[in-house]
Amino acid sequence: MDHPEQDKLDSHLLQLAILAQQYPPRSPERQLALTKLISGIVRSCRLCHPQKSQFPAAVYENIYDEARQELLLYICEKIEKYDAERGSVMAWVNVLLERRFFKDAIKKFQNNTSSIKIITISDLDNLIASPEESKNMTYILKECIESDPENVFQNEHIGKYPQVNFQALATRRLLGKSWKEISAEFKIKIPTVSSFYYRCVNKFSSNLKEYCVNNVDEIRDL
Repeated sequence: MDHPEQDKLDSHLLQLAILAQQYPPRSPERQLALTKLISGIVRSCRLCHPQKSQFPAAVYENIYDEARQELLLYICEKIEKYDAERGSVMAWVNVLLERRFFKDAIKKFQNNTSSIKIITISDLDNLIASPEESKNMTYILKECIESDPENVFQNEHIGKYPQVNFQALATRRLLGKSWKEISAEFKIKIPTVSSFYYRCVNKFSSNLKEYCVNNVDEIRDL
């Protein structure tokens, strides 16, 4: 049975993966290709969901989001590992997700003795939607992003636009700014600025989690 839309997507992802491999790390051309590749993978709705029936829904969501963000970060950092002759991009991605990153996420979850839940790709947006329930976490994240002691959040920016950095975007999202408003402010298209933002959340998830774990007791006493 033919699947023209699936074949079209596979061809598109293949082109983006090969294009990204052709450029040196951290080059604007490579970053652009990777941003489009990650966006295509996420929007495809074809990422597998291994062992879904073996965990409660809330637990599975945390484990899966952790596995997915580590997978996407790996793709950005190790795109050279993809071999087009061995299969499609989605086949490669799903093998990694099922056999490596989901298993790693389970171990992390089991070893996590903190009451702080794993920070996921969508947490910053979810905090906006439920400020009363998440005000402590919002406070911690906001403090972490604004203090940025090593300037890593401020230094991570879109191409030739240093003002459009992760610190600026995350701060605006925590204040409730929509992507439409942010896009208009910086005069950059929504897909470009939002894709960059989510890629940064993936990249800095460890920094954010570590900060939250180290500061949660202090925040509870406020």
